[in-house]
Order: sequence, then C-alpha cells, then structure tokens
Amino acid sequence: MAAIKNEAPYLDEWLAFCMLEGIEHVLLYDNNSTDNSREVLRPWIESGFVELFDWPIHWKSGSQTKAYLDALKRLRGRTRWAAFIDPDEYLFSPAGLSLPEIMRRYEGHAGVIVNWQCYGTSGHKQRPDGLTIESYTRRAKTEWARNRRVKSIVDPMLAIEPQGSHLFTTQPGHTLVTEDFRPVRVVRGVMGRRRLRHLAALLPYVPFDPYSQIEPSPKQVSVSQLRINHYVTRSEEDLALKYKDRDSMRERDRRSHWRYHDRNEVEDPVLVPKADRVREIIASVRAARRPAKRVNF
Repeated sequence: MAAIKNEAPYLDEWLAFCMLEGIEHVLLYDNNSTDNSREVLRPWIESGFVELFDWPIHWKSGSQTKAYLDALKRLRGRTRWAAFIDPDEYLFSPAGLSLPEIMRRYEGHAGVIVNWQCYGTSGHKQRPDGLTIESYTRRAKTEWARNRRVKSIVDPMLAIEPQGSHLFTTQPGHTLVTEDFRPVRVVRGVMGRRRLRHLAALLPYVPFDPYSQIEPSPKQVSVSQLRINHYVTRSEEDLALKYKDRDSMRERDRRSHWRYHDRNEVEDPVLVPKADRVREIIASVRAARRPAKRVNF
C-alpha cells in the first residue's frame, strides 16, 4: 500500500513495476491530490489491481501513519504479506526472484525490513522524458547512514500497528527480521536538532542519520535479497515541487535537506534492464488488457 499526493506523472511506472515484481494488489490512499491522479489511476482501478481511498487527513496530523494502520486492518485475512512503501520507492529482489518467491524464505516471521538505496538527481535539473528507473542511475554509497532506513513487509495477522512509516509493532513472541534473519529492535534516532542536519548537508557521510526518529537495530545496510531503490529527489524541478507541501520547513532547512539527499557518488543502473517490460505493462493496462506473464530479467 501507499499514500499518494500529486504523483500523477509517476503512478503508471510505479504500478507497472509493482506488477512486474509480483505484487498482486495495491491499496492507495489519496491525500488531497490536485493533479490528474484519478484519471491516471482509472485503468488500474478498472483492472482490479488498484483500490483507491480518499484520505484527506493533513500530514501534520499523522496522515501516513494513520493510512498504514487503516490498510493493515483492511488487509488482515486478505493477503499473506503486505508491503508498506511510497511511490518513490521501488521494491525488488536483487536475487532475481519475484517478491512472492523471495518472501517464502520468511515464513514463520512477522515480516522483514528492507533497506533503502537512495538515488539523487543524477544531474537532471528538469524532469527527464524517460522512466524513473532508467533516468536516475546514480546513488549514494551503499553503507551511507541514510540507507539504514527501511520499509517493512509484514504479515497483517502478526503486525499490530505502524511505528511511524518505517517499522511495525508485532504480536508477542513474533518479530520483524532483517533480510538475513536478524531480529529487529527499535532504537531512537538523533532527529530533532537542526544544526545536525545543516552539518550533515556539508558532510553527508557523517556516521548518523540526522532525519531519523526511530531506527532498526542491528544498524546494517543489507540489500542482497531485498532492496528498495528510493528516488528521494528525482530532478531538481521535482524536488522543488516536493517542497511546496512542506510548509513548516524554513528555507535554510530545505536547502540542507536537498543538499544532504542529492547523492550521486555511485553509478548503479540496476533497474534499467526492466524499463522495456515496464512500458509494455503500462501499455497493456491502459489498453484494458491484463499484461502477459511476468518475465524475469
């Protein structure tokens, strides 16, 4: 599931990628979008792949966390696993397996956490014509502190409620695990001091994440079995539009956030080979046909 707001230019690609990786159904919570998201989503809804909910709760009132809790309740008894991600997060298995295939390894656990690999602007000032997965190929170093951030895939019957948008509490006797089966505990982050964020913008490879409130322990970045490519900035044009909704951020804070996250040190086009198949799925859904059987790359 995901909460969305004004993501129309990217919904086709993200949903097609989800379908390609083996996701069978997507719950979307529309947080007061003012673009043409509904029009873009119509064929996906008609195909049965997307279920859309109006979600007008302001983000300052915990809109995303409340959407996660609502989705968790709706999904209990409906699905074996549920991934809680955003439309700028592309979840896949680097092992070359579909998500249902890789998740068979985690039977018996309440869920698994998946580390980010954060991508920067790749030098794009304006929004490029190509897909996200082929246009943005430069990212931060794998072990960057910000890449310790995770999203969760959970068993809805064993997850109790979200802890923010990244982790979940679970039923007694059950835990989330890392991709290599280490039990996960929740620890406090260092978020809350603006000066730390400004410092990190100048020295991005300091050994802490200045934006985290809670973090998983162990503090590792492990992405050999499951991985999320997080296109946190996209182009400079996209990033500027993203900040329009952050009316509580001072201008200096916005500059620091931008500078910190625009990481382009590593060339990693891992998802580029999937671009043609993503286009095929988009064309098929928009022509009101179910796509052909998934092809592994």
